[in-house]
Amino acid sequence: MVDLRGLWHRALAPDQGFRLLAEEGSRLLPSLGWLLVLRVPVAVLEILLTYLGFGRMYQTVISMKGPVWDLILQRLPPELNLEDIRSMLQDLPPIPTFTRALPWLLLAAPLYVISLWLHDAAWDHGCLWLLGGLRSKRGFGTTLIAESEALQVGVFGAILALLTSLPGVGWGFSLPIAIVGAYFWILRGFALAAFHHCATWKGLVATVLHAVLAACFVLATLLLLFVLLAQGLT
Repeated sequence: MVDLRGLWHRALAPDQGFRLLAEEGSRLLPSLGWLLVLRVPVAVLEILLTYLGFGRMYQTVISMKGPVWDLILQRLPPELNLEDIRSMLQDLPPIPTFTRALPWLLLAAPLYVISLWLHDAAWDHGCLWLLGGLRSKRGFGTTLIAESEALQVGVFGAILALLTSLPGVGWGFSLPIAIVGAYFWILRGFALAAFHHCATWKGLVATVLHAVLAACFVLATLLLLFVLLAQGLT
């Protein structure tokens, strides 16, 4: 059975909770198994809601209906032929039906959870190394366990994040969910510090450094694409 009480304790008191867990010991494969049990069902719901939302948006674009299209059509230059635009949109291929896409969406859920786990582990491990928080006898395997245990606790935030995918009202939850998401992002730092037996601040700063470096990487990539596009247009 899933130890929901232990997960909740680590969510509310992460420093104490993860250090107790680290003292008890945790093995990689059982930890990963519980991670998949907890996070895959939530990931399935997240992916399904995202796919349905994308389908509604795609249909709105093709049909040229809705408040966004009303605003665009009001400001459309007179030299553009509305019927040509409508014909071009009608020629776009339809997205796969829900029943046809369902098997692939179900397959994507465990892949999404595993990729999230590996991504966070790689970046956090590297950032903790930069801060001098690693010890010779505790390598990347220790980080994998810490990330797995932290992501198990993060299931509470993942469940709340599903509210942002609700049609029509999801946008209203964006700010509070972003705050919750930031908390569970930082929470991984407590797990890192506990399992690597280093100062808590090093684990916390490692997660913040991860976010900063990842944001810089994304911005640099977008800037490079913009420069390449600008050169292609000149």
